[in-house]
Amino acid sequence: MTSRAQSDIATRIAAGTAWLVAARLTARAIDFLGLLILANLLLPADFGLVAVALTVVQIAEAVFELPVGQVLVRSEMITRDLLDTAFTVGLLRGALLAALMIAAAEPFAILYRDPRLAALLCMLVIAPASRAVVSPAMTHFAKAIDFRRDLLIELVGKGMALGCSIWLALVSRSYWAIAIGTIVNPVAMAAASYAVAPYRPRLSLTRWGEFAHFVGWSTASQLISAINWQIDRLLLGRLVPSAALGAYVLAGDIAAVPEQAFVKPIGRPLIAAFTQLRQDPPRLMAAYLRTVTSVLTVGLPVMLGLSILAQPAVHLALGPKWQSSWPILQWLAVSLIPPLLTAPLGALAVTLGRTDIFLRRNLIELAVTVPSIIAGAYVYGIAGVIATRLGLSLLMALVAAIFVRQLLGASIPRQCAGLWRPVVAAAGLALALFLLRGRLQGLDDLPLALGIIACAAVGLAVYGTILLLSWEWSGRPKGIETLLAGWVTSSWARFRPRV
Repeated sequence: MTSRAQSDIATRIAAGTAWLVAARLTARAIDFLGLLILANLLLPADFGLVAVALTVVQIAEAVFELPVGQVLVRSEMITRDLLDTAFTVGLLRGALLAALMIAAAEPFAILYRDPRLAALLCMLVIAPASRAVVSPAMTHFAKAIDFRRDLLIELVGKGMALGCSIWLALVSRSYWAIAIGTIVNPVAMAAASYAVAPYRPRLSLTRWGEFAHFVGWSTASQLISAINWQIDRLLLGRLVPSAALGAYVLAGDIAAVPEQAFVKPIGRPLIAAFTQLRQDPPRLMAAYLRTVTSVLTVGLPVMLGLSILAQPAVHLALGPKWQSSWPILQWLAVSLIPPLLTAPLGALAVTLGRTDIFLRRNLIELAVTVPSIIAGAYVYGIAGVIATRLGLSLLMALVAAIFVRQLLGASIPRQCAGLWRPVVAAAGLALALFLLRGRLQGLDDLPLALGIIACAAVGLAVYGTILLLSWEWSGRPKGIETLLAGWVTSSWARFRPRV
């Protein structure tokens, strides 16, 4: 591959990633706006009730999740019969999921002693069924590393969901406002996908063999992952009042916003990028390690800032009825920092055809998660679950690093070699925020909002300065700091006084 071709691929990957991150950022911003509005219109108990039903649906959806898009992206050529098989697999998955959820609705409502859960389950299953039948032709754009259409359909779905849920909340003040927003979003996105990526559905399983290998590992892996992911909410739904569960769920949803906006969107572009390098192991290793450093550089200040400023942010945005959620948010945000270290592992495993790693990793996590979460929840309730999550995130980051060593031959010290720069910069950010946070006490409304913005701005300035200084001291290694330094230099050149 020529240097010009490599440069073109890198440019397309960067542009594609930017569009995908923009799509997710916009979607998460809409989600966050809707969350704030609904939190002020509804009660914590409403969020707790819907969370219990959603937990079951999300577990079932994860179990039946099939990596259809990943198979298509990895294919040398996306043909009509391959698209037909992908659509048919998705349709069958959605139908099976809906049938099982409807059958389980009444028993689940009896188990949790709340008859409202039966109707909620039957309605909420529309969401994953809709996601299963998104136009498979969207993969043409993913393979070309062009995610502009993703931004469009995200905006359509999120916008319609936001409008419907707020309208219903204003009219009814009912938990159904949360459920309707959850349903409308994927339905609208599925419809929009056929507008931007036209495809006439046709049932066929002629290319099933190309999906079978991924499906085998995926089904077992997703089953275990779903249990690991949602067991805390399932247990707390039985052990704590709905209002307390609502506070836990809301804090968890807010803490997950940065990860969903910045980390998860990079998976698809990374598969495309790593696929270009899989025949060149040294370059693949270098690309992976740079990606890890970049993810931590972006994610660490956001998660730390969210944790340190949790109390004033919750007081400003949600009001006194949600004050019990800020200590939960503070620690859940910290628990999501270690997974940043191995966020690109999924894309690497798919690229190398080693999806068995997902099952192995999830089995290890299951062996530790289930007994520790059960013990923590029964003995200490929400506090026990949070403490367990913190320990588990550190353990699983180490396990993931061991898998990376097996795949790439990169030792754990080598994987961590470039991480000291964002860590040192984050220490400076944390110190600055701790010193400034006390000045926010006693403030409300606009003064509090301006104070939070000022604290965040100072913290980011400190972080960026230390990061660039440590990068300079390290000899300017290639990485995200290169882009940041270029931006600072060009901005200074644009605005400095002319002599």
